Amino acid sequence: MQLNTRAQRGRDNNFHLIRHLAAAAVVLTHSYSVVTGVYESEPLVTLFGDSVGHYAVRVFFVLSGFLIAQSITANSDPLRFAVSRLLRIFPALLIAVALTSLVLGPLLTAHSTSAYFADADLARYIVGALSTLATDNQLPGLFATLPEAGNVNEPLWTLKYELTAYFSVGLVIAISLVLRARALGYVTAMVIAACVTAFAALPLDDLPDAARNAFVLFLSFYLGAAAFLLRERIALNPAGLVLLAGFAVLAHGSTLATVFETLFIAYAVMWLAFLPGLPTRRLEGLGDASYGIYIYAFPIQQALRLYFPEIDPLTLFAGAMALTTPLALASWHVIEKPCLDSRKAIVSATADIAAHLSGLRKRAAGG
Repeated sequence: MQLNTRAQRGRDNNFHLIRHLAAAAVVLTHSYSVVTGVYESEPLVTLFGDSVGHYAVRVFFVLSGFLIAQSITANSDPLRFAVSRLLRIFPALLIAVALTSLVLGPLLTAHSTSAYFADADLARYIVGALSTLATDNQLPGLFATLPEAGNVNEPLWTLKYELTAYFSVGLVIAISLVLRARALGYVTAMVIAACVTAFAALPLDDLPDAARNAFVLFLSFYLGAAAFLLRERIALNPAGLVLLAGFAVLAHGSTLATVFETLFIAYAVMWLAFLPGLPTRRLEGLGDASYGIYIYAFPIQQALRLYFPEIDPLTLFAGAMALTTPLALASWHVIEKPCLDSRKAIVSATADIAAHLSGLRKRAAGG
C-alpha cells in the first residue's frame, strides 16, 4: 500500500505504540550503563556498534520530522508552530527539572540540605537543563558514588537537537512566507544531501560528539519529513523492509553505515506506523506517556541503583518502568495535554497582543 493512502487515515496509525517502545528502549539501554557505568555493556552495542537506546532516539526524530512536515503542510502559521513546539517540550521538562533538583536532590544528596541549596551547582544545573544547552551539569552531592557518577538526567542531551530541528523548520516557514512558495521540500533535500555527503567524506569518528550527533539526528528528522513529502511515491511492504535491512547489513563498518541504518529505521517506522489492525491501539485512551518516560526515568534509575547496589540491568529496567510509567501518565493528563489544549487560546491571545502593540506603534509614529 502507498504511504499516502495510509497517511490520509488521520489518527489511524501506530505512532502511539512506536513512541512508547522507543522510550522503553532508551530506559533499557540506560539500565545497563547505570548498573555498570559502561556504555558498551548494553548487548546491542557489541553487535552493531550502537545501543538500542540510540537507535530509539533516531526513531523519535523520524517520527518528529514526519509529523512536523504534516503539520506545517496543513497549517504554516509561524506563531502556531512556535507555540505548539514550546508547549510540547517545556512544561514537562520544567516539572522534571523541578522534581529532580528540588525534591530528589535534597532527599538523596550526600550534602546537608542547607549546603545543597547554597551550592551554585544547583542553579547551574537548573539553568543548563531548562535551556537544554548544558544538560550534563551535576547537582551538589547527588549520585557522586555511582558508576554513572554525578549523571542526573542523561536523555535530556537530545532536546537541544530537537529544538534546533524545530528552529530549522521555523526558518523554512519564514522562507516560504517571504518567497510565497513552499520551501520544505528543497530544504529537506539539501539537509539530507549534506548529511549523506558528510558521512561519506568526513572522518566523523574524529569529530566532536556534538557534530556527529547533529548529522545523525538531523538526517533522521529530515528523512521523516521526506517520508511525508514523498508519501505519494513510497510503497510500504515487507519486501522494502527486507531490502533496506540488507543494505544496512552490507554497509556495516563502512562510512555510510549510519546512512543506510537510518534509511532502514525511517522506512521501518513508517511501515509499522501504518500497519493495520494492531490491538495496541486500544491503549491510546490511557494517554501518551512516552515523553514523560523519556525525561523522568533516568533519575529514578539512578536512585534505584543507589538504594539497591546489587541490582541487575533487567531488574532495574522493570523497576524503573513500573515507577516511571504512572508518573509519566500523570504528567500527560495533568501537565502536557492541558498545555497542548491551551495552544489555540495562547496563539489567539499572543496575536491580539501583537496587533495591539502594532497599533500603538502606528499611532505613535503618526503622532
